[in-house]
Amino acid sequence: MKKFVYLCSMMLLSTNMMAQIIGDDNWEEFLIENFNDASDWIWDTNNFSNSFHYNWKAYIGNRIESDDLHHIYQYKNAQYDFVNGTMKLIAEYDSGGNIPLKQFKLPSNGSSYDSIYLDNKFYFSGAIEYVKNIWHPEQGQFKYGYFEIRCRLPKHQGAFPAFWLHGASKETTDPYYEEIDIFEYTWSNGDPNYHYHPVPNPDPTYAGDPWVITTGIYHNLNGHPIVFETDTYARNYPTLTKGHGCQDISGWHTYSCEWMPDHVYWFLDGKIVNSFCDATHIPRHPMTLKTNYAINDYYDYGDSIWIGTDEMVIDYIKVYQLATDCSTDETITCQNDWNSFDFKLKKSVAITASNGQITVDNTDKITFRVTDSFEITGLFQVDSGGEFTVIRQDCPTQ
Repeated sequence: MKKFVYLCSMMLLSTNMMAQIIGDDNWEEFLIENFNDASDWIWDTNNFSNSFHYNWKAYIGNRIESDDLHHIYQYKNAQYDFVNGTMKLIAEYDSGGNIPLKQFKLPSNGSSYDSIYLDNKFYFSGAIEYVKNIWHPEQGQFKYGYFEIRCRLPKHQGAFPAFWLHGASKETTDPYYEEIDIFEYTWSNGDPNYHYHPVPNPDPTYAGDPWVITTGIYHNLNGHPIVFETDTYARNYPTLTKGHGCQDISGWHTYSCEWMPDHVYWFLDGKIVNSFCDATHIPRHPMTLKTNYAINDYYDYGDSIWIGTDEMVIDYIKVYQLATDCSTDETITCQNDWNSFDFKLKKSVAITASNGQITVDNTDKITFRVTDSFEITGLFQVDSGGEFTVIRQDCPTQ
């Protein structure tokens, strides 16, 4: 007989490497966007019909994002592909501010538009945000969950696609602008001489490496309007490169993140690649889900300048929410109890196996989540090929 009790602030026990949670019974579908129906889209936020339900909006930039980003978002640069059932975010350049047969919505401040280009290169691109209800945008915000995108990324200097969660806006007086970057891609994060973020690059070995994927958190510790250049935030930016096993990002890959009150896990193609478990530096405010194809000032790298057209192609975006029953102490005494377990997050789970051996067979993928403790007594077996995981975590209703 063996007994295991887990009472630490975060404990993971698994018979296999931790993988993505899609298909895990702990989770419930919240949003499954396969881009096979464009009826709920807002393409131009200035020309939408009087309806009370939308899913997404194509973001229109009315300003220059920052000195480091050289683009203006246009709703026409977020294009639904009816044939393939995908969403395309398209970046393009224009040497004179007048791409043929295109009309762009430009910032009202002409001087801001002038600052978008160097060497007479103008860049336009696409972004989308989940809104659910344009009249009540708070209904489209998320507080905790699992977020996944399947996409093909552009791979060239200056390309800066991302899939991320953000709170409030750094242009407002809201004190809680925060971010969770599910992924970002840019050559510049591998260059020790380039400091888009005002901190040293975490892995300067791969200077200019065109396969650099990063993940991270910005958490507002001070509770005042964010000043990126001077404020101190929790940052977690490991670098994944082709040298570290990251495949060519121009192919199809999934990028995902599990956000909970006491941990954030990041996944690439279903395998965990990063984790952060300092609960005092994890956002606890509702955030908006966004994906965008930005152009940063790395378009001018070395002796060449990127002056082309390229796209980020999105196959799907999925969001899952954790099923919870955080006040219940559950006892499993036999295989029937095991087979009928609802797999919600419980206060505690005790597997006593008092009425016969309990077996995880070779086709099972089982994950238990508890807020307080997990205990096994009696006969318990995991067959070869089966997966059994226990996670201790805070209840996401906090």
